[in-house]
This record gives sequence, structure tokens and C-alpha cells, in this order.
Amino acid sequence: MLGVSQSLRKPAGGPALALCLCLAAWLAWAAPAAQAASPQPATLVIGVGRDLYDGPDSSTYVHGSLNAWEALTYLDQDLRAQPWLAESWRSRDGGRTWVFRLRQGVRFHNGAPFTSREAAANLRRLAGRAKYDPTGIYRNVIAMEPRGRHELVFRLAKPSPAFPNLLAYFSSPMIHPSCFDEEGRVKELIATGPFRVKKIRRGDRIELEAFAGHWAGKPAYDRVVFRFIPDAQTRLMALLAGEVDAVADVGGILPEQAAELAQAPQVELLRREVATTHYLVFNCGKPPFSERRARLWLASILDRKQVVAALAHGAGVVARDPYSPLARDWAFGLLNPPPGVKPAAPARELIILLHGGTTQRWPYLEIAQVLQQKLAAEGFRAAIEIKEPGAYYEAMQKGAFDLALQPNTLMTGDPDFFYAYYLHGQGPRSYGCGGPALDRLIEEARFEMDFKRRQALYRELAELFNRELPLLPLYHDISLYAHRQSVLDFQMDQNFRPSLAKARPRGRP
Repeated sequence: MLGVSQSLRKPAGGPALALCLCLAAWLAWAAPAAQAASPQPATLVIGVGRDLYDGPDSSTYVHGSLNAWEALTYLDQDLRAQPWLAESWRSRDGGRTWVFRLRQGVRFHNGAPFTSREAAANLRRLAGRAKYDPTGIYRNVIAMEPRGRHELVFRLAKPSPAFPNLLAYFSSPMIHPSCFDEEGRVKELIATGPFRVKKIRRGDRIELEAFAGHWAGKPAYDRVVFRFIPDAQTRLMALLAGEVDAVADVGGILPEQAAELAQAPQVELLRREVATTHYLVFNCGKPPFSERRARLWLASILDRKQVVAALAHGAGVVARDPYSPLARDWAFGLLNPPPGVKPAAPARELIILLHGGTTQRWPYLEIAQVLQQKLAAEGFRAAIEIKEPGAYYEAMQKGAFDLALQPNTLMTGDPDFFYAYYLHGQGPRSYGCGGPALDRLIEEARFEMDFKRRQALYRELAELFNRELPLLPLYHDISLYAHRQSVLDFQMDQNFRPSLAKARPRGRP
């Protein structure tokens, strides 16, 4: 009874003091309990070999691997278009009109709804600007018309049999219109992805935070950090030391690092065939490789099987198609160049050009050195030049090279993406190996609505490619990626986009 009486007794100082003391006591008890109930924010750190900040003059501001923005469609493992922000589509007028039905309930990171009006504003930003549409995906579009809140109608000048593919991923990034100016430059990124950009440190890292309002639900990780680690060995050591939780990007882990990672019990090493192909590019605008027989000859002295086995350490598939065979509908396996004729060695030194950003992601330097040795054995002098991105592309544009190594990813899953890019006379990476007949065939295949007829046209193009060999596909990439055992449900897909929305830390549902 005495204890109860004491607990009910009013303390000196009156009602106000009693209330303050009771509140202080409750807070002292509740604070540790609240801390115990609220776990620390879960953070995922990913190491990559390139800076994924693309900048205000790009179509996307940041790379798609960040999961910060989304597009109308996405490609599946067979490189066929699947719903993303567009949930369905249909065509009319023999492929000249396409109607896309947009997903409902989607919001931007600022809470604004995503509707057909915002979608049309984004696509008008891309159309007519070569820097945002280098392959001319929107050159065939006459009009884009919002219909209600969730339908977008495209009217085309000519039929487009693969239009949903053409809008996939990087071709239709959706950004809130307030983020870009009249020239299309992006000042910040407000998009619809499961993560939103929190901070960008150029040349160092990009910090993201989970978007609780994402249409598919909040991700398990609260924060994701992409660290730019250009040196391949430093990336490996960061993963083994636990400084990063994963290394996931095309070329992020070199094939020769696989053995060491396979012995690390705390790391899971994975492989994924991606839609990237590695090419030896000929300068067809000047001798000796302006001659078809010279291109065929060089292909005959370079053993591509040995390149994959010894230099890529098996992390590749010897190319039998001009582009990724993941595009099942358009892979014919016809690439087997006929013998060529050795050209006369020029008095000058040949230039083998390399992009400096690729040498820490793929064995390009080693391939170039093998080429240099084989050319020397045949009486050709060759020098290897490694240039930074701007200087590399400037040299390519000016034709200041004889041979170059570079990757290309079939981003739309459609063969026209490759042929229009590399071989058409107006292609941004055309180096003089095409011609009017080839241009006509490319354009005929682009607009052919009959599937079987279109396949036949691309088979004809593949046969022509094999005979002329305007560039030499070396191998299709098998990318290695890895994550620590503390990370669950982490995958990288055929477009080397990590599954950040599904990944979760061990111990969290």
C-alpha cells in the first residue's frame, strides 16, 4: 500500500512540474527502444570502371544502370520489347500508326503524375536533335499526340515493324519536363525510377536514395552508391576488402581476375552474356583497308578463337553474326569471311587506335599488341595510339587511324540499329565501307512489315557483310560481375543493368 501511495503522490512544484517529469521519464525509456526498433539505413556500394554521370548534354543525364530513370519499353533476354512505363501497344495503318497505353499510378520523384503529356514532351526533346538521337530513331516520326492521360499516339511517315523495340531503354528516357530547357539540356534529374539521385561527385561517385513512391514499391536498399574506380585491380581489391559490395558493369571485372574471385569465400562470382560485341574497325577510306581483299586478309591472320581463349580468357563467344546473337530473330550465324589477298605494305606506319577508357575493362591493349606483332611478321609497321575519349572520337571522325577497337551494344535489339549506325552512308560510325546499293538494302529492311520478308532481307545483309567485311566482329561479350555474400537477389541483365529494385541485404525481407 505504501508503494502505491508514493507512486500516486503529487510531487512538489505543482501539476506542470509533474507533467514535465513524467514526460522526461517516458522519453528516457522510449528513446533506446525506438533506436533498437529502427535499423540503420541499408546501403549498397557498387564499383564500376566508368563514370556513369553523362551530363546535361546527354539524353539521360546519368546512365540507365543507376535505376534512376525509366523508359517506355525494355528488352528481354531475347532482345524483344517488353512493357515498362508503357504497359501495352498496338499498330494500325500498316505500321504507320502506333498507340501506346501508359502505365497508371506512376509518379515522378517530385510527386507529380506521369501522363501522356510528359511522355510526349520527353520524346519531342529527343526528336530532331542528333546528339540525343544519333541513330535517327525519331526521323520517321511525323507527330506524337497525347490522347487522354494514358495514351500516346505516334504517326509515322513510313511503316515501322519494330517500333516498340526502337523505343527501348536509352531511346525513350522519361524525365520531368521541368528538368530540361528549350535546347534540351538537363539541369537535374527528376524521373520515375526506384532510386533518385541524391548527390553527384564527378569522376568519383553518384549517391542515390530509394524512392518510396515508386509504382512497384520501395526497394529494400535505402541508399545505393556507385563508385567510379577506373583501375581494374583497384576495383578487385575494393570488392575483396569489403569497400564495395559489388562490381557490376560490362567490363567491370577482367576475365583474368576470375580465378582470384572464385577462391574468395565471401564473394559470389557470376557470368552473363550481354548484348555487347567487340569489333576491329577498318578505315575503309584509305589504303590498305579500303580494299576488300586487304580486310579479308587481315581477318584470316587474326585467330579470333585464340583471342577469346587466351586474351578474353573464355569470357566471350566468337562472333558468327555482325551483332549480338541474343537477338534470336536476326541471328543467322553466317559470319565466316572468305580468304583475302595480302596488300602491299605502305611506306607509312599503320595506326591502331584505342579508347583509353576501354583498356581497363577489356583486353583491347593485348589484342592490339597481337595485331601489331602479326602485322610486323608480314612486313607492316604499326603503332598503337591510346587516346582519351574526346581525342579518340575526333581521330575516328577525321580518319586518323587504320584500325581501331571498340564495343557496340545492340541497344534496340533490332538489326537496323547496327547497320544504320556502322554501314549506312549517313551513319554516325560509317568509315567509308558502304555505298548506294547497301544504303538501299538497309532502308528496305528497315520499313518491311512482313516478318519473313524482313528476315530474308537481313539474311541478305548478313551475307553481304560476310563478303565485304566492312568491320570485323571479334567476339560477343560474356560479362563477369560479382557481389559479396551479404547481398541477396543481385543480378545484372543482358543490358548490364543491375537489378537494384530487387536486391536486398542479407537478413532483411
